Amino acid sequence: MKAPGFSWPTCPQANSSAARYDKYEDCPSGWQATGRTDSDRPGMRGEPNVCQIRADKLTLPAIHTSGRFGHGNDAGSRQVQVEVDGKLVPAEVQTISNGRGSFPGDSSTFYAIPQALREKPWYIEYDDANGIRQKSWFNLNMR
Repeated sequence: MKAPGFSWPTCPQANSSAARYDKYEDCPSGWQATGRTDSDRPGMRGEPNVCQIRADKLTLPAIHTSGRFGHGNDAGSRQVQVEVDGKLVPAEVQTISNGRGSFPGDSSTFYAIPQALREKPWYIEYDDANGIRQKSWFNLNMR
């Protein structure tokens, strides 16, 4: 498979795709995948590896576990725990200013949790016997 020119086999009868890679699990319902801002390149975001939700959309209250942390320009970043799918998960709460001043509505508060890595990050899509599109997940790590 590492050989130059290798092409993943497909099945035309099942309308199957070539193998695809999706490193991260989907974010919990209501959360959105986003990338962290790169501190070495202001304004540049990394790959989407964090799940984020606006504070006003969080359905259960956060449990504040510590005071401020972080570096330089994060105006109000704190470590908390939030309940996600019945489990307490470490999270970061950030208040981000939109730069227009200090009036109400000039900032937004978000909660962010790390996006979980998939145990099986490779998949193919195909049409089953009833014509319904399916995904089959697998792992290519040979350990």
